[in-house]
Amino acid sequence: MTTFSAGPQALGYFYQARVALSLLLESPDEARLRVEALDDIEISDAVSAGSLSLIQLKHHTGDAALTDASPDLWKSLRVWSEQAKSAKFALDNVKIVLFTTATIPAGSLASLLGHMKRDVNEAEKKLLEVASKSDNASLKKAFDAFKGLTDAQRKALLATVYIVGSHPDISGTKKKIDQQLRLAVRAEHLAPFAERVEGWWTDKVILHLLAKNPRYAGGITGFELHEYVASVAETFHDGSLPIDYDGLDMTDDEVDANRSRQYVKQLETINASARVIRKAIFDYHRAYNQRHRWLRDSLIFPEEMEKYEERLCDEWERYFDHNFSFVDETDNQALITVGKAILRWAELECNLRIRPRVEAEFVRRGSFHILADKIPPDICWHPKFADLMTQAMTAAAT
Repeated sequence: MTTFSAGPQALGYFYQARVALSLLLESPDEARLRVEALDDIEISDAVSAGSLSLIQLKHHTGDAALTDASPDLWKSLRVWSEQAKSAKFALDNVKIVLFTTATIPAGSLASLLGHMKRDVNEAEKKLLEVASKSDNASLKKAFDAFKGLTDAQRKALLATVYIVGSHPDISGTKKKIDQQLRLAVRAEHLAPFAERVEGWWTDKVILHLLAKNPRYAGGITGFELHEYVASVAETFHDGSLPIDYDGLDMTDDEVDANRSRQYVKQLETINASARVIRKAIFDYHRAYNQRHRWLRDSLIFPEEMEKYEERLCDEWERYFDHNFSFVDETDNQALITVGKAILRWAELECNLRIRPRVEAEFVRRGSFHILADKIPPDICWHPKFADLMTQAMTAAAT
């Protein structure tokens, strides 16, 4: 049985992404954010070679204090010292920040590198004293890296370093993000709105880390984040709803698993093409998942969903009755032809929206197929679908 737990490390990655989101939310459009670059988080000017901020994060799940010989402090100093010595960035144009959930004791070394009661010269003296006297072998490389800098390099480095203690932990950072997003939507919509923003952000951070998409290989800009937040906020306003499943994909096996469903059988009775059926399966599942999420998030109530289905059924009845009133019911080919026309109307011409500003076509198309899948079906494409199914079942039984 292993005593190693990946929990704290995994929590650290989630914390990093969440803090990065919070930082970029409060940054200007011109900001560009990268993770795992020069530091845990790097924020620069996307337009010009402006200021550079490097952020190191230390997350603790319990009580902790940042002491003078703390590994959190010295491991960060090692990274910064090595970067300063190799001149990976200009020290006169950078701000280096250590965010830690640990507390900073009054009068400690770290307290001298905060924003209040800052004393860089005294901090340097204490750091050199710890590096020279400590017998902590695990931190020897960190001590050597700091002492290996020239006096000028040490002073220039420490002038850029700011240590911030008692930083919100992963839960506290989530609350901060919610506060940053609060003005965009009503209070009752904040939770589902923030969930969508954080989900989008996580996807973009993954694309950035993979570095396979040229758009995100160089980081994520404040402009893109702010525009996304604004666009999603609009979908929570009156007359609209957020769209989450327009890009939902399905494997061939998942598509094949739906071929026995009643709504697919309905399409087969009017000889719908394989492509039409495949797209219908996609529309059905996108609409099914989207409707379920709206209900789960209380963005829509069952009564409104039922009312929408009633409107779809009413429009279908009008179009259905008008078209089939001129058809010979004994001519199956004629029934199939008109059935295809009804399907075409439902998919391409009918413009009934669940709300006025919800433009996603799959919502209407998939909802029609959901109605066609009910037992008994609320709508059908072939007027004698029930009879045809009965005949097929009888034939199969014999």
